[in-house]
Amino acid sequence: MRDCIAPEKVLARGLYRLAHGNSYESIGPNFKVGRSTTLEAVQDVVKALFNLRNVYIKFPITEAETRVCIETFQDVSDLPNIVGAIDGSHIRIAADSAVDYFSRYQQHDFIGQAIVNGKKRFLDFASGFPGSMHDARVLRNSTISDFAENEQILTGPVVRIGANEIKPYLVGDSAYPPASWLQKPFPEATRDPEEIAFNKALSAARVAVECAFGMLKNRWRIIGKRLDSRISFANKIAIACAVLHKFCLLNEDDWNDDDNDDPRDQGHDNNDDDVIRDGDDVRSVLREYIANA
Repeated sequence: MRDCIAPEKVLARGLYRLAHGNSYESIGPNFKVGRSTTLEAVQDVVKALFNLRNVYIKFPITEAETRVCIETFQDVSDLPNIVGAIDGSHIRIAADSAVDYFSRYQQHDFIGQAIVNGKKRFLDFASGFPGSMHDARVLRNSTISDFAENEQILTGPVVRIGANEIKPYLVGDSAYPPASWLQKPFPEATRDPEEIAFNKALSAARVAVECAFGMLKNRWRIIGKRLDSRISFANKIAIACAVLHKFCLLNEDDWNDDDNDDPRDQGHDNNDDDVIRDGDDVRSVLREYIANA
């Protein structure tokens, strides 16, 4: 029979929990409410943000949307036609979780896999994968892999390099398998100057996703700490924080981000007769492109 709590106060309690990661017991007194009221507020805010995930985190589907993402990398890397950088990050959870969630870091955690554009904005965020999974397996179990393999995404625009045409692609670290739509570096031990130059150009683009994870965990500190919630809710917390990250960047609250918003033009060719479909072949063409740049 008590008065309802104003929505802005519910939101404030939820954001406070996500931003600081404080316990429900310590948050309650700050807002002059009890633990259960704080818990309900956090659950409501996380659920609302989770339900907005497809509004704020969307992978480019059309050629126009893909071109916009490509432009965000043109001042970042000399490699052409990059759409996004992909990587995974481990988020700690309660120690009584299933054995599959015990990772190589000697802790229980789950993996969040993210793809970002050159401005560190999330294009895709999938989480909840057991911490023991290899990054390549996480990718295979994600919808992005299925969409790319079935050519539902990353089909155009294409860029011509000599007699070859390269479709849009993602860049990742050495843990990922090569594909026409996903490029990885050559082995670190390589002494080939062209391969070293290629790795440097790829790394310049790939660092965007590492920075995005750093910004995410620094701004929303709850996921930098151990999440003691059930895995299903912990996963929603991670996605809610990813939504908030995207929302903040869209509203120019960029966490000291100094990206250049004036990308240079690049020519494209939409004839796909000569499109290379093997990942290693694509990497060889891009290596030569960087060497001759």
